Amino acid sequence: MALWPRLAAGLSVAEFVSAASAGGANGRQSLTELLDSGAVRYLAPRSGPVPVTAHMCLSISGHAIGICCTGERTARLVRSAFEHLLVADTPAQDQLVLIEEASRAGLAWAGEDPEWHRWDEIGAALKFMLTTQVLDLSEDPVLHTATVSAAGGSMLLCGDPGSGKSTLSVALHGEGFRLEGDDLAVLRSGGQVMSLPFPATLKCGSLPLLAQRLPGLEDLPDYLRPDGKRVRYRALDAGAFPARPVRCVLFLDRSPDTPAGLAPVTAEEEIIRMMLASCWSPDDRLSGDGFESLAALIGSARFFRARFDGLEQACGLAREAWSLAGSG
Repeated sequence: MALWPRLAAGLSVAEFVSAASAGGANGRQSLTELLDSGAVRYLAPRSGPVPVTAHMCLSISGHAIGICCTGERTARLVRSAFEHLLVADTPAQDQLVLIEEASRAGLAWAGEDPEWHRWDEIGAALKFMLTTQVLDLSEDPVLHTATVSAAGGSMLLCGDPGSGKSTLSVALHGEGFRLEGDDLAVLRSGGQVMSLPFPATLKCGSLPLLAQRLPGLEDLPDYLRPDGKRVRYRALDAGAFPARPVRCVLFLDRSPDTPAGLAPVTAEEEIIRMMLASCWSPDDRLSGDGFESLAALIGSARFFRARFDGLEQACGLAREAWSLAGSG
């Protein structure tokens, strides 16, 4: 049946009936028979079918996730923040339903109860739900790092929350680097890294620093995260982000109390400690293969600590680190 690939990706009732009827079948009768036999099911929360007005599919590092929206407001959210991840209808391992009501929106994996959020929280909740799902599916260690690339190699920006990873990575995107992800990256065999390309998260307080580099940020909707921070999400450039060798790793130390500067980090114990602090795995343990991948990264990259008190300083230190790593 030619409709099976489209059914596997997710298809509205109206689309199914129209396509089946065009092929000479009784669309509604065919759908009823398929539902009764258990061959297909509604992409709906546990409570039952909802009126889906838009169906999209996201591809996140090889994981296909279908998104069913019951209104234009949720559809706009998906398109604006996740535009770079949209693909043509693809058989999806998971289906997420976004349910609109006047004062709130719900998120539910197909067959489960929805989690309800205020409209000013729904963007952050959606990103968190998608991130959690992709992490749960990952078989490789994940690094908490922003990733930018140039000339076929990557630079990782590591640091504590609030150290400026997202702001710096977005700023570097306009200075000869390509932003591939501002939060998480998968550590692959051989020490290569592939970013998880979720939209960049920009705290509202950082927008004045980036406004001249990236016009239009002020027009993006802002959302309230559970930690009380208000953020905006910027879609990345479209296109695949392959696994790449790591040329250098920059540990960020934003402080107004110490002189700005770039210092190489060469002590292996210190590098291992700082990289392990950036690692995540489903069971909080690093497998033998994972440790070999981390060792390969450490053996091939250059490591630096950047102390700074402003974005311009941080950009200059990042460019310096990239240059030094390439010359060595």
